[in-house]
Amino acid sequence: MPALAVADDAAASPVELLRLALRQAGCLPAGPDANRNSAIVLLDLAAFASDSPVVVRRELVEALLDLLAADGWSSLAIASSADSASTWLGNRDVAVLADLLGYQYVTGSGTPYDVIDLSEQLPDSPPGAGYDQWAGRLSRAWTDAGMRIVFAKCRTDQHDNVALCMNTLLYALPLADKDDHYRLRTDPWLALLPLLETSAPHIAIVDACGAAHGSGGLQAPRALATHAIIAGNDVLAVDCATAIKMGADPASSPLIAALIARLGRPSLSGLVGSLAPFPGFLLPDPMLVDATRQRQRSPTLLRLSAPWLQQVDTALFPFKHPLDVKCNQAIAPRLGRLDDDPSARALLVYANWALGAWAAAVEAARIGGAKDQLLRKEARISANTLACSDADFLAMERELDELRGWLATPPDVAKPLRWRRIEQAVLFEYQREFPVPLAEFASRVDIARSIEYMNDYIGGELRALTRDAQGRPLHQAERNAYLPQPNYVAWWGGKEIDVSKIESVHYGDDEQRMYWKTVHSENASAVFDDGIITFSATGGGTRVSIFGRQLFALPPLLESLQLERYQELKDRLTEHAYATFFARTFSNFEALLEGREIAIGMARHVPSTPHDSAPRPVDALAELATKLGDHAAALFEGVLQPGAAPGKARIDNDGFAHFDAPAAASAPENALTAWVGSFWQGYGEAVARDLGKSVQALWPRT
Repeated sequence: MPALAVADDAAASPVELLRLALRQAGCLPAGPDANRNSAIVLLDLAAFASDSPVVVRRELVEALLDLLAADGWSSLAIASSADSASTWLGNRDVAVLADLLGYQYVTGSGTPYDVIDLSEQLPDSPPGAGYDQWAGRLSRAWTDAGMRIVFAKCRTDQHDNVALCMNTLLYALPLADKDDHYRLRTDPWLALLPLLETSAPHIAIVDACGAAHGSGGLQAPRALATHAIIAGNDVLAVDCATAIKMGADPASSPLIAALIARLGRPSLSGLVGSLAPFPGFLLPDPMLVDATRQRQRSPTLLRLSAPWLQQVDTALFPFKHPLDVKCNQAIAPRLGRLDDDPSARALLVYANWALGAWAAAVEAARIGGAKDQLLRKEARISANTLACSDADFLAMERELDELRGWLATPPDVAKPLRWRRIEQAVLFEYQREFPVPLAEFASRVDIARSIEYMNDYIGGELRALTRDAQGRPLHQAERNAYLPQPNYVAWWGGKEIDVSKIESVHYGDDEQRMYWKTVHSENASAVFDDGIITFSATGGGTRVSIFGRQLFALPPLLESLQLERYQELKDRLTEHAYATFFARTFSNFEALLEGREIAIGMARHVPSTPHDSAPRPVDALAELATKLGDHAAALFEGVLQPGAAPGKARIDNDGFAHFDAPAAASAPENALTAWVGSFWQGYGEAVARDLGKSVQALWPRT
């Protein structure tokens, strides 16, 4: 039974509560192993002010280090890694943050400790691994420690609702731009799984002596005296207990909900203490949480707006970009007291919704007509897919072979698609003959990778599980993502098709065949996405046929139309969608035979070091402003002063430009026109000069 305790006493000091919680939970071992006497305490140091309520109190951390030293742990350290704010703020290195928060490498009782950056001491990565080189790589300072402790703060979050130990565990991962790498490219729970499976913390602690509550979350934190410490040896149980104390459903955090679904609901039956909610604790406004999630679905909006909304002590953490300075000064102070200012909260909610809707519309437009501007997906195979046995592969083949008998209608040469509905799913077959011998066709179109070659494939992962004597895959696991199908459902909120599959491949002289079956859909976009692809030798070349069973989730708006009441319309839409998709898929096969590229979308930035990140959208925005300034200057010069040379501006000591009226402007209206033209020209040049310098400093051209 997990050890779990809540020490909740308004009369006790924070240090007394810490000792009480650890003693009641009984999760501290009697002493270290003689060969592994190092203990490491993982912290989220991502404060934006020295007295911020979103980070664990230093005196509590140092009291914990004193307790560990008293128990015989001789090598002690606190640890963290940089966060996404390091891409837009200065002084965000781990050592600098620790120093600004008062850590001095020795406790008040004289216990020495180190400060470790967990983006260092990483194991070597395999050469040529690309982005995969970072998957599962953890600092040896964390993995080799005899005692691993995660110490989190009790705080709310505008996206996650509550952010506790599991959110803090993201700081054990090495890459600095955590929003990009661990929230946008993948789900946070998937990013944490390798750590939880191989080097989970032995103890989890939440500092709830003073919580950060309310709708401000991390952006505009608000302190509340809550007088509690929660501790245990099961991280998920500690987070669930703390969420309940905050008055929240633990599953209101997408991260906690996903880990419960993956790992199971933790037991709280051994709890010592009370789960009574903290008096006066405010959770974020649910409408704000929903609106924030809508906005943060867009990588551009998340990475662009984060510095504009954040309350920052700029004396400690200066902004790197002047445009962020201006936007932060204009926006962040207005949003400092969201729970006391309904108009500010409503403004933020509707701004988030509007921006989210705009980003969704841009994405839908790109899906429909500019697919090369989309970012490719990085989707990892689910663990339950990898756990499938040989029996699962055999059962899949038997099921699909039997299912194929339900489509026993003669093929029509003039109509390559035949289909029908079975139990709401679409059963179909599409075939075409290529005038290329099978051996040559198969050498250019690898049947084991045929899922990747289909229309609108936008990313995923393929892993061979077993191979034959020639090294060809026999059993495979694959996760793949496709754009919404048909593409126009993106305008209705249609999901990407995101599925994990098992696959078996058979090779013969006259025929090659691959079976696949969906095991899990990570975003619940598909109930069925199963099939068989066959390459068969014919007298004139190679016949390719794709048989399948598919049942995809419709967006709620389309579901509400109840198209089954208009069967003829539904059948026409279905046939058009399948005929279009597979005609384009076979065009991809033809392109591969001719050696042409078929991939859609743009590859994501591959970091070369933990602190390497993709250019921020603000850089592109500044460059755009520079160009607009240039064009505006030329436009006003040409329109307002046709044929006239621009007047010479006089720059004073404060950088202001003064313009003399041109001699040619004898009439008052001509003088005004000339002055306006000179002003806008100078304004455009100033914008171009200032923003151009910023862009050049942050993103030098080579």
